[in-house]
Amino acid sequence: MKSKQELRLEYKTKRCQLSLEEETALNEQLLSRFTKLDLSGVEFLHIFIPIGKYHEPNTYLIINYVQEFFPQIKIVVSRSNFDDYSMQHFILDEHTLFETNSWGISEPISGIKVASSVIDMIIVPLLIFDLFGYRVGYGKGFYDRFFSSCKVGVQRVGLSFFNPIDVIADKNEYDVQLTKAITPDHIYHFFDDK
Repeated sequence: MKSKQELRLEYKTKRCQLSLEEETALNEQLLSRFTKLDLSGVEFLHIFIPIGKYHEPNTYLIINYVQEFFPQIKIVVSRSNFDDYSMQHFILDEHTLFETNSWGISEPISGIKVASSVIDMIIVPLLIFDLFGYRVGYGKGFYDRFFSSCKVGVQRVGLSFFNPIDVIADKNEYDVQLTKAITPDHIYHFFDDK
């Protein structure tokens, strides 16, 4: 069993070692899996904007898919506050303005604010997850704090280029399980808070 820190280093490296062709194929497979999700009860879908230098899954493919086939769903993106590790949420539309912060992350700087309590599904960034639905992120705790402010029943869907490991050695009481995780090969179901 490996610790979060060991896994963070290992999977950051693995992502950076993917060729452009491999990454492109994996992103297309993730989109194909995403299209199998039931979005019928989703009014507000929160999604992360990918950080290119970290080779995160290309969520723009999912955004474009949802905008084309589910125009009634409001897509929500966030701006992070590194002072208190909180997030502000904004509806993504043609008026949303973005700027790149000091960490190299593209974030909304204006738009229609949304309370976390209305969000129905969250597409969650991660480096790796385990068979119990626990994830390794970047270690700042933004998403675990965000989850605690959401309604019961919010779907937490991880996106991963890699299949799960058996178990994360040092998970703790602050770690929140995913309800689902999507890999290029499979959709993993952990539980639903319904």
